Amino acid sequence: MRYFHKFFLSITLILTAALAVMEYSCVAFSLNHSFRRAQDSGLMQHQLIKHTIQSTILNTVSGGIVPEARLSAIGENAAGLLGTGGGLFLAGEAEGIYYSNLAFSPDLDDVQEEHIHYQVLRESGAASLLVKSEFKQDGRCLFLVTKQDISQVFSEAENLLAQCTRLYFLILAVSTAAALGLSWALTRPLTILRRATRAFGNGDYSFRAGIHARDEIGGLAQDYNKMADTVEEKITELEAAANRQKRFTANFAHELKTPMTSIIGYADMIYQRKLSEEETKQAAWYIMNEGMRLESLSFKLMDLFSWEQSGFTLEETQITTVLQDVHTSCLSSAGKRGVEFACQAEPAWIRLEYDLFKTLLLNLIDNALKAGGKHVTLLGCAEKELYRVSVSDDGRGIGADDLMRITEAFYMVDKSRSRKEHGAGLGLALCARIAEIHGTKLEYASEEGKGTTVSFTLKKEAEGDEA
Repeated sequence: MRYFHKFFLSITLILTAALAVMEYSCVAFSLNHSFRRAQDSGLMQHQLIKHTIQSTILNTVSGGIVPEARLSAIGENAAGLLGTGGGLFLAGEAEGIYYSNLAFSPDLDDVQEEHIHYQVLRESGAASLLVKSEFKQDGRCLFLVTKQDISQVFSEAENLLAQCTRLYFLILAVSTAAALGLSWALTRPLTILRRATRAFGNGDYSFRAGIHARDEIGGLAQDYNKMADTVEEKITELEAAANRQKRFTANFAHELKTPMTSIIGYADMIYQRKLSEEETKQAAWYIMNEGMRLESLSFKLMDLFSWEQSGFTLEETQITTVLQDVHTSCLSSAGKRGVEFACQAEPAWIRLEYDLFKTLLLNLIDNALKAGGKHVTLLGCAEKELYRVSVSDDGRGIGADDLMRITEAFYMVDKSRSRKEHGAGLGLALCARIAEIHGTKLEYASEEGKGTTVSFTLKKEAEGDEA
């Protein structure tokens, strides 16, 4: 059974029971109240007639004994006090009945002196209250029974019951309709959540539960939407990672295929044909050149995978020491390319891994030297609590589309130039990973024909602190 049906039926049953108890309580209270009033009225009438009979007997005593005929007349006169619908029974303990206008002979076995007894008699749709008592007067033991019509009490109770029943069904109908609407309103958010989970389970990761209530269910919907956002983001990241892995595999296979094809081709040519010394030397040069490309590719792949799985300890180091070391190492390469290489560095203490950090700068400077410009600058400057390192060149620059993908493994802006210089498109991917290890991120600014600047920031340490 659905939760909506359970909730609706539960509310309906509770309303039905509550209204029934309320109706029963109202009718019972009204009937008891009316009946007590009828009892009090019957007792007062009974006592009044009893005192009347006693007074009359006292006033008519002759020789200490009241004749039976006189008692019959006294009973008849007293019966007139009961009015229409009333009845009276007067009898002696031994002498028999003195007077009775009742259609039946009442049971006097349960009557005791000084006690008042009540009896409700129902016949032919009418209801009567019998009040019985025993008293002694002038040496006689007399039994008095009065009858009072109380049909109106039960008639009023029946009318009240009928009215309450009509009101009961009216209220029950309205309450049922209200319960139906309330059940729908309260369970609708659960239905929306269920629809959202089904859609999410079927692969629609953009579906969200549009619930804006400020109650527990609204909070649950918000938590679900946050969870769905997180899961969708993670799935998007996984899909992107899977796509990158596919591109990586395809690019890796392509990068292996090109040099291997050249190596096999030139080796086969040396093996199959008789070549001149110059031709043999040229073929050997191609084999060596492509072999160096494979070697460079293998070393960079090994570095990339090992750095993904290794932990590194960062130590406080004077940044100018590293920058000067890198500057010295690259002067020879810059001179061979006819590039003016300058270094300017402000002193500061930085927490870093020396070898990795040097590799990061060497790769950035190597790319800058190959950019086709005439000037390359390595700059280090302090910026409040940060220290910014940048490598700038005035070379060919990088287009906006290429700039978004240059850190992807095997991606090369100029493939022919990169392969000629034994590049494999892994340098900036390694740089990005090293920057991540140091808690920073590479920032690129480039304009085609004017050059490129790659920079990153590191947190400065207090001078003289030990790592």
